[in-house]
Amino acid sequence: MQVFLTQVLNGLQLSMLVYLLAAGLTLIFGLMNILNLAHGAFFTLGAYCGVVVASATGSFWLALLLGPLLPLVLGAVLQSMLLQPLAERGRSTHLDLALLTFGLLFATAGAVEWLFGSAFLAVPTPPVLAGHVSLLGISYPVYRLFIIGVGLAVAAGLTFVFDRTLLGATLRAGVDDRAMVTALGVNINALFAAVFGLGAALAGLAGVIAAPLTSVYSQMGITIVVETFVVVVVGGLGNLRGSFYASLIVGMTNAMSQAYLPEVEMFAIYALLIGVMIIRPQGMFRNVERVA
Repeated sequence: MQVFLTQVLNGLQLSMLVYLLAAGLTLIFGLMNILNLAHGAFFTLGAYCGVVVASATGSFWLALLLGPLLPLVLGAVLQSMLLQPLAERGRSTHLDLALLTFGLLFATAGAVEWLFGSAFLAVPTPPVLAGHVSLLGISYPVYRLFIIGVGLAVAAGLTFVFDRTLLGATLRAGVDDRAMVTALGVNINALFAAVFGLGAALAGLAGVIAAPLTSVYSQMGITIVVETFVVVVVGGLGNLRGSFYASLIVGMTNAMSQAYLPEVEMFAIYALLIGVMIIRPQGMFRNVERVA
């Protein structure tokens, strides 16, 4: 029973980490119809920014605060200076943007390795989050619980913003009728660039949070973006709530297969993806409201 509870919590922790990436990717696809394969690059940049800030200041909390800023800025610049002009010239098909952002993902990995080398780096766990706590009869790391809490807080915050605020209503209206929202005086291009930056910042936040738990290395974004795309497809493209539920499914599948069926761990989530694509190619949560 203790092993089962531990794996449930491990699955929840992994789910929330992947959700931070999947939420940003879903926002970008759901609002702008951009299949951003470079999303893992923002995860990598956030992690390395966290390493630099933590090394310079000795503060994990400053790293957590400042780490997502570079992905935020670069995401907004990428949308406004590169992707939006391509869309205005008619080069906005999924293939065009997928090839472009796929190249950016590997270019970022190469640039990071050139700057920092191939060594594995890490950010120390802050003292207040170090150690273990007794929970449900088991001893569990406090830092993993912190990751779960951050993921749940982000999920609640995004749901509130897009369901209950004027900003969320404006974004949904901009997707449905871009010309009308522009005619009302809203700079929809700037708004979409800001949302793209927010999605990139969430990926950067995930990178900083993952740094004390896993090694920081140049290929880390390439590795985790595969799981992120599984979540996005299983949840339904552009479906924010669906991505949350799919994150739970994928995280639990990974954790349980690792504990009880280690021989299938490497392909368990891909078997899940194949099954969903065969049975419900639109995603498991088609009837759950999309971002827009």
